[in-house]
Amino acid sequence: MKRLVALLLVFLPSLGLPAIVGAQTGLQGFDLRPPCEGAPPPAYGVAGGPPATAVWSEGSLNKAAWAAAPCLRWAGGKVRMASALAATLSTPTVDPLLVRFGALSKYKSIRFWSVMYETWDEFVADAGFIEGPQSQHTLPDLKPADFVAGRELYYFESSRVGRTVHRMTVRQHTADRIEIATENVTPIRFARATMFDTGALQSVTFFDRRGPDQWGYFQTIGVGMESSFVAVQSPSPYINRLMALYRYMANIPTDRDPPAARH
Repeated sequence: MKRLVALLLVFLPSLGLPAIVGAQTGLQGFDLRPPCEGAPPPAYGVAGGPPATAVWSEGSLNKAAWAAAPCLRWAGGKVRMASALAATLSTPTVDPLLVRFGALSKYKSIRFWSVMYETWDEFVADAGFIEGPQSQHTLPDLKPADFVAGRELYYFESSRVGRTVHRMTVRQHTADRIEIATENVTPIRFARATMFDTGALQSVTFFDRRGPDQWGYFQTIGVGMESSFVAVQSPSPYINRLMALYRYMANIPTDRDPPAARH
């Protein structure tokens, strides 16, 4: 069973997903306050420093009678697992970050640490924007001007679980903040088992201006109640994928040792 769990969790998709560097334990930090509700825990680090991360398990969330911050807009306000990463990135404007975030065609170059194979593995085999949930036609990558507040876009990811479709919503875009949410619109299955039902894998990413040449990068992932128990048996896949995305956004090698969560 342990090997099966590890095998299934290797195949979680990227933008809905994921470093227990400062992971939360006990009843600490259960406000999981995203930037839309003040200074977030985990807190932004210094530019050039390691990101801060935290993971909250289902059992601990239940103990704390925790509910997601309303501004996350997670269905029902409840999740089976939550994880977050916060970092400060150096850039005069947010445009280079939006270019990298919207370049889905480049995501296949990202590597993450596979706890199953104990090696660096591909993040996705392919990914791209599409016209709608049923479309097979791939659209160009997004430019900064394409991140218009209120806009909904669809994208696909191809990985070991097959092809899945997700919705991306630009919730906010001002001079000082960009907020982008994603959720799966097709079930995510592996070996005939449904890992995540529709909408059960959610993420919200924030870019916040923190100074003339600094932007805060905060990404949080919620595993909804309509997910398999297998999906919440280990935080490692979420951690490693969150870290891989952060390294990609920071323009540093995504397969740099050591891995965030080796096992």
